[in-house]
Amino acid sequence: MAQPTHIPSSTTELWRLADEIWFLAGDVSVDTSWYTKRASLSAIYAATEVFQTQDQSTEFRDTEAFLDARLGESRTFGVAMGAVGEWVGYTGYSVVNVLRSKGVRI
Repeated sequence: MAQPTHIPSSTTELWRLADEIWFLAGDVSVDTSWYTKRASLSAIYAATEVFQTQDQSTEFRDTEAFLDARLGESRTFGVAMGAVGEWVGYTGYSVVNVLRSKGVRI
């Protein structure tokens, strides 16, 4: 599967794996987060698999720590993106209200 000719099938299988993991975790999202969750998990899985090929630690402890760190980073990024989205929404709503108060029809 490491050959360039296998990239389409490998990518498809990786996407299916991420989708199955989110399904088993109970994810019911139907917005753009459906895609971002699966893309994030796919990237984390692929990076962890590559890391594991070089791991010399007992029982792959370093790989487990690597995976935990990537999942933690993903959670932190998700929280930050949620806060940014909330700020953008509030700011946009405020701009519309200011324009309306000045007589602009929106």
